[in-house]
Amino acid sequence: MKSKNPYFTWPKVYNPFQIFVISQIIAYCGEAFSFIAITALVIKITGSGMMAGFRLLCVPITGLFLSAAAGTLGDRINEKYLLAFLLIIKSFLVLLFIANYNLFGIYILMFCMAALDIIIIPPRLKMVPRLLPHEDIMVGNSLLTGAMGVSYILGPILSGFIIDRRGIDQVFIITGFFYLLAGILTLFIGNREPLLARSLPKRGPVNNFFSDIKKGLRYFLAEPPIRNITLVNMATNLLVASINVAFYAFAFDVLKISNSLWGIMMSLFYGANLASMSISIYFNRQIRKSGWLCVFAMLVVVAAIWASYNFLSSLFLIMPFQFLEGLLLAIVTIFINSQLQSVTRKDYLGRIIGINNILNDLGKLFSIIATYFFLRFYPVRTVFLVNCICLLLCTLLFVWQRRKNRRR
Repeated sequence: MKSKNPYFTWPKVYNPFQIFVISQIIAYCGEAFSFIAITALVIKITGSGMMAGFRLLCVPITGLFLSAAAGTLGDRINEKYLLAFLLIIKSFLVLLFIANYNLFGIYILMFCMAALDIIIIPPRLKMVPRLLPHEDIMVGNSLLTGAMGVSYILGPILSGFIIDRRGIDQVFIITGFFYLLAGILTLFIGNREPLLARSLPKRGPVNNFFSDIKKGLRYFLAEPPIRNITLVNMATNLLVASINVAFYAFAFDVLKISNSLWGIMMSLFYGANLASMSISIYFNRQIRKSGWLCVFAMLVVVAAIWASYNFLSSLFLIMPFQFLEGLLLAIVTIFINSQLQSVTRKDYLGRIIGINNILNDLGKLFSIIATYFFLRFYPVRTVFLVNCICLLLCTLLFVWQRRKNRRR
């Protein structure tokens, strides 16, 4: 039955894509559970919210070293089997956190988990254009974001309550089961189109592997639209990473919240992905038509929300703003990913995703280190105000750059 809304587009029914979304809901449940459990474990050992926030460094550090190789690997290996294999490996790795109270050992495991997360990104994103036609890519990304939203609505809340009643180790066992189930389910995903119809780089020895990386970099440098998309993505993620670090310290060291309440706050923030799915699907055509203008307007609102954190102290006031922030950032991410998938050749998509991740991780790493250094001398609330100003300036710069390009 067709919707009467002229801006509504629903993807044609493809059973392989449905299985993919279900598998990712389960995988994201694992991520939600492990996110809360690892945070609670570090808090239990150190008693510091800033030490728990150190885990935010793991992904950008590993990303700088692995993203290029991960993107090339994603272009050389069938994304379905690579994704399934990595999820199964995560199911066993997460069990090593059980009864582990050595902080150094925990950080090593966190880096290993981050490495797997980096390698997972290209095959996960490549599955969308593989299973859906071009006109449904944004809707497919919206559904994938909604899958994350479903998982993060219940995952942090349930894991927080399980930790308070049954202990942290029980959550890690459940997390391992989620990853294993998601990996097995991924193996049952079929193809919308024959695999042989897709153009892939030739598999060969290591020297060909590095040659593929160089080709991907040359393609990236030769395509201005791809460079512009990654620049906006990098700047946004850089500032969001700083806010995330500040929010750890703000929540645990200033507001003094419990594990259960932290789980509820994370469910609210990441659960906004579910609302963003509905909005981006319902207004799919409208968002694509307005394009970057809509994205820039959302970034201005996000900047205003960050400024509000500098003045608010009541959780009842903070949480609605937190939900709106998560909603807008999720829609921005959906649009950016869809643009990147649409303008990039399929045989280069994995490598472009890898380059995009390297730039993001470089920005995040700088941002996180700078934020930790900043917090040594200034109150945590000041970070929110500084990032608000930076986001507004970046948005104005992006608008000016796009107007300048149109005049050419």
